[in-house]
Amino acid sequence: MTLRPEDQARIAAAIAEAERQTSGEIYCIYARAAHRYRSWLIALSAFLGFAVPPASALLGFGPEAWTAAVLGGGWRDAHGGLGERETVGLLAAAQALVFLLVLALSWWSPLAQRWAPRALRQRRVHALATQHFLAHGLHLTEARTGVLLFVSELDHVAEVVADKGIHRLVGESVWVETVAALLEGLRRQNPVQGFLDAIGIAGAVLAEHFPPRPGNPNELPNRLVVV
Repeated sequence: MTLRPEDQARIAAAIAEAERQTSGEIYCIYARAAHRYRSWLIALSAFLGFAVPPASALLGFGPEAWTAAVLGGGWRDAHGGLGERETVGLLAAAQALVFLLVLALSWWSPLAQRWAPRALRQRRVHALATQHFLAHGLHLTEARTGVLLFVSELDHVAEVVADKGIHRLVGESVWVETVAALLEGLRRQNPVQGFLDAIGIAGAVLAEHFPPRPGNPNELPNRLVVV
């Protein structure tokens, strides 16, 4: 989903407006990069490779049917049925083929990332959001009031990282509501609105606990970073 310059300008303006009411800082990151969950893809391919050929054989479309389909119906009459060794060999070859096909197709499919177990996606996004929180210096604000709104488009996961200055004063339900706003934006294919709603929630809670200081310096850039 492409974010136009005017979309990013709307988000920057919303951050600036929210921060006029508080000494806290809000930072937004939209992650669009694809990620291959290699262990998940290999496990999925191995499971389907192991399960599909035997299941097909149990349903009546096994090695003899595969052979007849490839070589023609007269093959069985000319050669008799398959022996035990041939049957096992064909099953093993079919399992290897299914494994390789599933792995090759899913490796390049964006759906593989979206279908990865949610817990796996959440762990990765949490780690990535924490890295960006530190890399962009949100932990260096004067009152430790930095709030990072992080969205991973392809993982369909959002994360809010709040520094200890504000986190210790606010119940977890506030951040759950903020994440829900970001995810609702993704669900509606309108991440810009998701960010605007989340900025409103985060800005309100920051303003409640950390009103503007004299001069109210802006400690972090007011913008959306796309990575």
